[in-house]
Amino acid sequence: MCRAVRAQLAPARYRHVLGVARMAERLARRYGVSREAMRVAGVLHDIAREWPPERLLAYAREHDLAISELEQASPILLHAKVGAHIAAVEFGVTDHDTLAGIATHTVAQPGMSAAQKIMFVADTIEPSRTYERRGQLEALALRSLDEGLLGCVSASIEYLLSRGVPIAPQTLEVYNTLVRRYGTQA
Repeated sequence: MCRAVRAQLAPARYRHVLGVARMAERLARRYGVSREAMRVAGVLHDIAREWPPERLLAYAREHDLAISELEQASPILLHAKVGAHIAAVEFGVTDHDTLAGIATHTVAQPGMSAAQKIMFVADTIEPSRTYERRGQLEALALRSLDEGLLGCVSASIEYLLSRGVPIAPQTLEVYNTLVRRYGTQA
């Protein structure tokens, strides 16, 4: 699997997916989720990340994958759904946690499973990421998965706002739910 993924990604992206796989496996061990499922999800999560927008939209349409208004406007978001479909069809992945983790690693969703939270967080905090709060968010995620998720969602929202990019309503719902539960200090 790694050889096939490596052949489809630029070297920096491949280093990223390996970093996500390692971080996801570490978080899985900490939170009692299948390490193998999270490792596979980490390796495959960005399989379609380097595709151009037109290809993502065409693939989603061809395979009857739902396309939201936000995904239509920002097709790069589709790489998660498309990646989950490719994982199932081309790599034979059948594990629900693996596929769900891939499908939701970009846009936080209400009611996320532990596996989905792990993938979202691992994608945000893997070691090749170089933003200022990365280490702090990693420590937070190792202390509490939900508080780590809140920190990562908050960082994602800040990043999107700084670039004038729309924020998915479901991501705001996750943020609001977690802030009500943990406050804003996470």
